[in-house]
Amino acid sequence: MPTQKTTNIIGNNESPKTEIASLLADCAFKYVYTRDNPKSRENLRQLMSTLIGKKLKKAEPLATEIFASAQPNTEKTSRFDVRVVMDDGDEADVEVQLWTEKDDYAKRLSYYGAKLYASQAIKGAKYKELNKCYQIIISQDCIFPHTSWLLNLDISAQENRMFKFDTMHWCIIQLNYLEQAIREDAGHGNMYLQNLLDLCKFIANPTRVEPFEDVYEDLMAFSAEQIEAYRKEMEERRRLDAISTRKYTEELIKQQEEEIAANRQELEAAKAQADKYAAILRQHGLL
Repeated sequence: MPTQKTTNIIGNNESPKTEIASLLADCAFKYVYTRDNPKSRENLRQLMSTLIGKKLKKAEPLATEIFASAQPNTEKTSRFDVRVVMDDGDEADVEVQLWTEKDDYAKRLSYYGAKLYASQAIKGAKYKELNKCYQIIISQDCIFPHTSWLLNLDISAQENRMFKFDTMHWCIIQLNYLEQAIREDAGHGNMYLQNLLDLCKFIANPTRVEPFEDVYEDLMAFSAEQIEAYRKEMEERRRLDAISTRKYTEELIKQQEEEIAANRQELEAAKAQADKYAAILRQHGLL
């Protein structure tokens, strides 16, 4: 069965390998990590332990909810890629991207993180019962230029970095900086960084290596037909997004033109009223 080529961003002189699906295609990512079987659950536990640097007993996928606004057509539609709850109750949203959209990713990540945190059940409970949430993005492309392969962000006070809100954590992995990280030995003996670096090397160029053998086997089983269907879906999504963006821009321009026209009418009416008063004042010799 033919399979889809995965992007190899780690340059080497090895002989060509069997081409497999890219783990950065979210359909393949979900296939590996969210299926209802023990192997997939173990893959997900291993993944989340590596991403957040905390040994987990289990990690379970949750429904990727769409949050509807109470006011229709006023809120951007949101869907989590892979939503996970861990054994301590903490939650995470993991997004993988083969390419990035032209968007303000700082605001986008804040928006999704806030929605993830606010999605927890709180009615009748105390705020202290809310769990920590992780917003994680793994991207082949550069999201934040002139930074590094790994960005871990928390909410802390400018005056005292030790004072933090232990509520949200953002982890951004930019695989386009991975070669540089490997050259610079980014692990530096730190177990969390080294494990994460090994995971990123595998994501960039999947091979049958420990401890990712099960993930590799799943990727080998993922067919080219599924990848091709995914590619067509993404192309259609981008086409519809472009249409939606163009329509939104046109509506925004129309709204601004209407506001300008209304302001102009108000100014003209005010000027006419002022001219009227001025004429009365001149008639009485007061101007």
